[in-house]
Amino acid sequence: MTLPRLAFFDVDETLIDIKSMFSFRAFYLLRQLGAANGAQAEQQEVDRLGQLMSQGADRAAVNRSFYEVFQGHERSRVIEAADAWFSIEKERPGFFVDTTLRALRQHQEDGVGIVFVSGSLTEILRPLAEYLGVSDVLATRLELEAGRYTGRLAAPQTIGTGKWKAANQLMLERGAKPGDCYAYGDHLSDLSLLESVGHPRVVAVDPALVEIARLRAWPLMHAASDRQGG
Repeated sequence: MTLPRLAFFDVDETLIDIKSMFSFRAFYLLRQLGAANGAQAEQQEVDRLGQLMSQGADRAAVNRSFYEVFQGHERSRVIEAADAWFSIEKERPGFFVDTTLRALRQHQEDGVGIVFVSGSLTEILRPLAEYLGVSDVLATRLELEAGRYTGRLAAPQTIGTGKWKAANQLMLERGAKPGDCYAYGDHLSDLSLLESVGHPRVVAVDPALVEIARLRAWPLMHAASDRQGG
């Protein structure tokens, strides 16, 4: 019997040319609060997280803090907004990173299971996953109370080593051999995920990760800024 093969894709700046959670937040706040109030609220969030980072907070802490903005908001409204956000973004030239999208499509043709692994919110990535025919999404989930977000993350947190842990658990559950699987990432924080499979692929965005890829002879793929888009 042929064992399943999986291809794990980081999403932001690997498969699409933006950080989906930040792009969606700006869209959502404008949608909910109107142009003036939404822009003010967005700037407040930018400043708040910027202060955290300037104080030396790590990516996990910033990721946790980011989602506090959704505290008290209805999940149904976020889902509606995510659909609207994606319907606009997918038509924008350059939204998809062409080289990575082609790799994803080739894997699908070859019968390889596609898995998104991201620190972005599951609800934000859902329309993208549906559009590309991806059924497995390992991403951030927020706690819910009576259909509203508490602002707290549900375990596991899928950034850094959390991506590796989530991917490893899925490989175990599916009976996939890590050596037969693929992973795509663009940032040094994706390193543990990339190291966990037999076929790592690096989108050339982060110089630190690019250097590691070159030292280890991992394939490098063009970043979003290197191609015409579409």
